[in-house]
Amino acid sequence: MIDALRDRKRLFALAPLMVWASMPFTLGALIGDAVNAADDPFRTAASIGAWAWWFGSLIALAVTRPFTLTIVRLAVPAALLAAVWAALESSDGTLTVVGVVTAGVAVISVFMPGIGDRFVDGVSYGNERRFLLRPPGPVLLVAGPLTGLATVVGIAAGPLLLADERWVVGLIATPVGFGCAYFGFRTLNQLTRRFLVFVPNGFVIHDTTVMPEPVLFTTRELAGLGPAVADTRAKDLTAQALGLALELKLAEPTELTFVTGRASSEDQTVRSLLISASRPAAVMTVALERGIPIA
Repeated sequence: MIDALRDRKRLFALAPLMVWASMPFTLGALIGDAVNAADDPFRTAASIGAWAWWFGSLIALAVTRPFTLTIVRLAVPAALLAAVWAALESSDGTLTVVGVVTAGVAVISVFMPGIGDRFVDGVSYGNERRFLLRPPGPVLLVAGPLTGLATVVGIAAGPLLLADERWVVGLIATPVGFGCAYFGFRTLNQLTRRFLVFVPNGFVIHDTTVMPEPVLFTTRELAGLGPAVADTRAKDLTAQALGLALELKLAEPTELTFVTGRASSEDQTVRSLLISASRPAAVMTVALERGIPIA
């Protein structure tokens, strides 16, 4: 039974890779139909760019690391944008439905919480287990999608304008777009540096947006971990993340350093902390396995 559950978990984790591997036969066919009537330079550039984008994303999906998580969560949603554009240009209804639906499934698959944990856990060693923290609410709803869109457009716009022989605009847009994409990628990649780590002797919070340095709490320093109640007085480290927060209770009052501004911090004495794991139930399960009380 346990082996069967593990097999299902592995299959679930591989879902984005399997969906993306089918893209040349689904979305690829739709894009090919959409550019079929375009001039040769544009059609050739679009074809080469699409194959490079697909293959690079396939490698990123196979190599599970924090920075490749950022790549796939930019590249795969770009497939949906490409599908919508191609659907407007294509006259084949079947290709349109198959391409758009497959792109939508791919987007859903890479944003499942368990997928994010799999990527950040890819750099764990020994007995470690890493879990992503949820992004801040304003980033999830507004800043993140806008930054991702600007990054994708920044990469694609200049080369496509040049392929369409719009030389002046293309020559301007290419370096500007690549510069914007570089800063956009760096910004979004910071989200993969917000995680929890179970280590052999305790539990680490790694989130430099709220604490200047990663902090280790040994097992004997922890009084319990569990869902936070509405009127808790715990120090809030969720950064306005949406969803269920967990309360990490400390055995004794502890002085910690917290970020208060872009270049400032202050020491505070706390008894408990609020954290926002992407998969609270999985975090509590591992905590219980590691001897951390569930409260």
